Amino acid sequence: MAETPAHVPVMLAEVVERLKPRPGQVVLDGTAGGGGHAAALLEKIRPGGTLILLDRDRETLERLIARFGRQGDVRYFHANFSDFDQALEEAGVARLDAALVDLGLSSLQLADADRGFSFDNNGPLDMRFDRSGGLTAEEIVNRWPADRLADIFSRYGDQPFAHRIARAIVEARRREQIGRTDQLAALVTAAQPAGYRRTLGIHPATRVFQALRIAVNDELESLDQFCRKIFDYLKPGGIVGVIAFHSGEDRIVKHRFREATQSGKAVLPVVKPIVPTLAEVQANPRSRSARFRVAERLAPATGSL
Repeated sequence: MAETPAHVPVMLAEVVERLKPRPGQVVLDGTAGGGGHAAALLEKIRPGGTLILLDRDRETLERLIARFGRQGDVRYFHANFSDFDQALEEAGVARLDAALVDLGLSSLQLADADRGFSFDNNGPLDMRFDRSGGLTAEEIVNRWPADRLADIFSRYGDQPFAHRIARAIVEARRREQIGRTDQLAALVTAAQPAGYRRTLGIHPATRVFQALRIAVNDELESLDQFCRKIFDYLKPGGIVGVIAFHSGEDRIVKHRFREATQSGKAVLPVVKPIVPTLAEVQANPRSRSARFRVAERLAPATGSL
């Protein structure tokens, strides 16, 4: 049996430095995942602090509970990070000192062939974070028309051959159902010019798989909702950080943070996104596309929170 890969949290030192967690604080990790960021945050807010962990993946939450236990200072919620306000209400928390959203997949999810996130491990085309229901990648690939497929490949995956790949998928599914990750990866690879494939530093199917995952889980809409709401739930001086891995994600964060500064709700401690160091990218190649943006809540000009 293959060894389960260890989860490596992206820009861990930078997250701790920028969120500034301290004993007694209330901190939200809206995409707790493998628990790497959560563990570091929990260490900093003890004693007296509360860590609120959310994840859409029930299996992930079960692993987190096994890791951190139920000691009272950690609260677990099976929820989309865009619904963090409902979790806070249930936890009896009005305002946060810090909040983090890491939009990347965990190594555990990628390594689980049954989840269908990766072409490296052949499995069903699922890609749902929450497997209790909802759209699957297989449904999208086999039912959506070519123009709609091309649109998500282009918008969510920055795929230059989006229309060509979409046509190849539609033609292939006329012959047989596309239900496995290896089928799709082979189709996507073959649909791209050989010369172009040779210039890529990534697998030719990477961007299409990313686009499908984003579409399946409605990730950009969730991110937009989170960014619109979070500043109303931060204490003055509270900090929100978002780690994005895709230009569309980073664009949403950039625009929503800018709107918060223009409305007087927030200030940006650093204007440009923080990126991984060369040493981190070499040690963890999956971190190469990460962009970390932070914003700090300002006290209202009148009244109080």
